[in-house]
Amino acid sequence: MLKLKGVGVSLMSYGVVSNLERLKEKLLNVIEAGFSSVEIPIQGMNVIVNGEIDLRRLDAYSKLLGSLSLNYTMHAPFDLNLFRQGSLSFEKKLFMASLEVAGAVGAEIMVYHVGRFVGEEQFIYPHTWMSYTDAEKQQLMQQEIDFIRIAGERAQQLKVRIGMENVRPYLDCPDYCYSVIPRMLAQQVAAIGHAHVGITLDVGHLHLSTQMYGLSLHDELQAMLPYIIHLHVHDNFGKPCFSTEKNQYELLPLGRGDMHMPIGEGEVPMAQIARMLEATPFHGYLIHEIREQYEYSWSELSQKHHDLLSLESTPIDMTLPTEKQHVG
Repeated sequence: MLKLKGVGVSLMSYGVVSNLERLKEKLLNVIEAGFSSVEIPIQGMNVIVNGEIDLRRLDAYSKLLGSLSLNYTMHAPFDLNLFRQGSLSFEKKLFMASLEVAGAVGAEIMVYHVGRFVGEEQFIYPHTWMSYTDAEKQQLMQQEIDFIRIAGERAQQLKVRIGMENVRPYLDCPDYCYSVIPRMLAQQVAAIGHAHVGITLDVGHLHLSTQMYGLSLHDELQAMLPYIIHLHVHDNFGKPCFSTEKNQYELLPLGRGDMHMPIGEGEVPMAQIARMLEATPFHGYLIHEIREQYEYSWSELSQKHHDLLSLESTPIDMTLPTEKQHVG
C-alpha cells in the first residue's frame, strides 16, 4: 500500500483563496469532507506584490491556517519562470519570496513549475519565442541547478521541500519546457542533488506526455521514482490540446487536454503508477488536483478509492489515512 502522510485537495479558485472569510469556509469544507491536507496557490493569497511580501497580510493567513487541523502544501506562482530572459534576478526574488511564504504558514512542500524555454504567456505570439541552441538550453538548465541548490538550503532552514513538477505538454509548442519529458526532470533533480529538492509527480501530465510523445510510462516513471516527494492526482483521456483550449466545459465533451477530473473518470493508469510507487521509499501527500466544478466528489475521494495496488479491472475500496497532525 502507498505510504501516505495524508490525502488532500488543491484549491484552484483565486477568488476563494484571496478572501480570508471565504477561504476559512472552504477549508472547513475540506475538513468536513474528510481530508487532512490542502494545497494552496501562493498567487491566490495576494501576499506577494511585485516580488515583495506583504507581512501583515501574510500574518493573517498564518493565523488562519494555523488555527485549523490541516496539513498544508503550497504552489508557487504558475508564471514564475527561471528561464525568462531579461528578468532573471526578479524571478529568483519571486521564487525566494514564495519559499518564505510557504515556510511562514508551515507548509511542508512548495510545488514549482520548472524553467520554460517559452513562457505560456508567449504561446500566441510566436514571434517572441527565443530560439535556443542545445548548448544555450543546457546553460539555462545549469543556471537553474545552481540556483535551486541555493534555494534548497533556505528551504531546509524553513522545513520546506521544493517539489519540481513535470508539466503538461501543448500541441502548439511541444518543446516549451524540458520537463514535458519526465526523465529529463529526473536528470535535473539528480543534478541538483539536494535533500530538500525533489519531484512533484503530476500523474495527469505524465499521461498526456506519454501519449503525445510516444513514451513508455513505465520507463519515464522509473526514472523519476527515486526523487518523487509529492503527488498531484487527477484524470484525463490522454489527448493533448492547444494552449488556447482552456474552457473545461468545452473540453469535457471532447475529452481533450489537461482536464483535472477526479481520478477514475479518465484513462490515467493510476493502478500501475501506484504499484511502482509502492516499491519505493515515497512517503508524502496525495493531493487531488481537480477543478472546482468537481468539488461535489470531495467526500467520495477522501473516503473511497480503488485499491491502488490492484489491477484496474478488479477495483476494491481502500480507505486512506486521514492524519490531523500539523506540519512544522
